[in-house]
Formats: sequence, C-alpha cells, structure tokens
Amino acid sequence: MKTVQFIALLVLALARPLHGQAVRPPGETTLLLEVGSGIRPISPSRVTVPTGERVQLVGPEARAGFGYIWTRNNRALPGATDRSLVLNSVTAAEAGSYACLHSSPTALPVPSQSLVLGVGPVDRLLNISTRAELGAGTEAAVTAGFVVASPGPAKKIIVRAVGPALAQFGVANPLRAPVLRVLDASGRPYENGYVYPAVVGGLTYEQDLADSLARCGAFPIPRGTRDVVVMMPFPAGLYTAQVTSADSGSGSVLVEIYEVP
Repeated sequence: MKTVQFIALLVLALARPLHGQAVRPPGETTLLLEVGSGIRPISPSRVTVPTGERVQLVGPEARAGFGYIWTRNNRALPGATDRSLVLNSVTAAEAGSYACLHSSPTALPVPSQSLVLGVGPVDRLLNISTRAELGAGTEAAVTAGFVVASPGPAKKIIVRAVGPALAQFGVANPLRAPVLRVLDASGRPYENGYVYPAVVGGLTYEQDLADSLARCGAFPIPRGTRDVVVMMPFPAGLYTAQVTSADSGSGSVLVEIYEVP
C-alpha cells in the first residue's frame, strides 16, 4: 500500500503539572469581548482557565434602548441579561463558545466577538491537527497513530478528516471526498459509540457533537460538505486514523484529533 504516514503520539492521561512548573491555584479571570460586527471581522477569542476559576465575561456597552442576551453554543442562557456574565467555580460542563447579543424590540440582535472558553489544566493537550497531501489512486492513504493513556473512564475524542472545507482557507486543491476509518491496535475497525435514548426532547448524537465541537474550539465545517467527523469513547490503547479518497482523487486533507473537555 502506498501510504503517507505521520505518527502523532496523543497521550491523554490524568492532568499533572509540567516538570518544574508551579500550579497556580484557581483565582479570577475577567475577559472583555469586542463588538462582533463592523468593517473588519473579529476573530473568536480562545482562552483556557483552570477548573474552579471564577470567570467574568464583559460584553460591549450597549446603545440606549438595547439589552443583553448571553449565549453558550448558540443557545440563550436563562436569566443572563446583564452586561457581565459571571461563572463561579467553572467546570468542564461550562466550557464552550460564548457571545453577548445586543437586542431591542425593533432591531435584530447584534452579536459580540465570540469567546471559545476551555476549562481544565492549562497544560492539557487539547488537539492535534496535521495537514498532508494524499496522492491519487486506490492505494493512497494518510494515517495518524495516537495513544490514549488513561487509568480512568474512556476519553471522549473527536476525529475529523477535513478536505472540502479547506477551500474556505484558500487551500487550492482540497481532497474532494475523504473517507475516514479508525482502527484499533490490532488493525480492526474501531466502532464503539455512544447510546442516546430515543426520548422526546432528549439529547441526540448531532446535538452532542455540535456542543462538543464548540467546547473544543474547532473551526466550523459548512453544512453539506463531504468532510468526515466522528466522536466516540476511547479507552486506553493504541489507535490509528486512516484517510483515503472515495473517488481515488488527490488533494490536501487535514486530520484532527480532539479530546473533549
């Protein structure tokens, strides 16, 4: 098999301080968001704070007659209608993408700059992203090996093979139709998954995946593309993400591995 290979040793273990690095006790972090609309686009801010931190988010000052609506992962937070949003003793459950909307009865809501908030050890590995060129032909492949080392429960991990969505970043020859396979240490397809009870109003895989991607700070993929995203629980072990082409075409592909906080 003709293979382009890179080995990413992704060690997802219990958090521990880096050698010689002091651990800062939880304190308070204040973050001021800019106006999100105007002549120039405002990129999202990405900040990771320790578990237990008190976080204060401050939105742009609203014009007269406008109020505030805070959102997390594009959903309004009940009761969050002040300029400041305070998160006391944050946990991983409060990680995600935040924004402050200015609203009035006579105008459409105006969003602030968004904030991708991560919660956890600041020295924790969040993701690995590597771009490679896949050659033409049925035997061409890109492989990424990763290791999960955790004595506790299985890690929630997202693996993405991004081809068509690379065009939005100016990539001239993105892979048109990536195919992603995840293999275990024995080379067999790894097909473990989460179970979502079929209840009205219950959590679905699509909702869980969208929320998890927002918590990871992953860039959005346009709807309807042939990019591939999978999210599964991974116990300790060795794994391989293998990308091929559905139409034997060539092009650039981005392989990403995220640990969901």
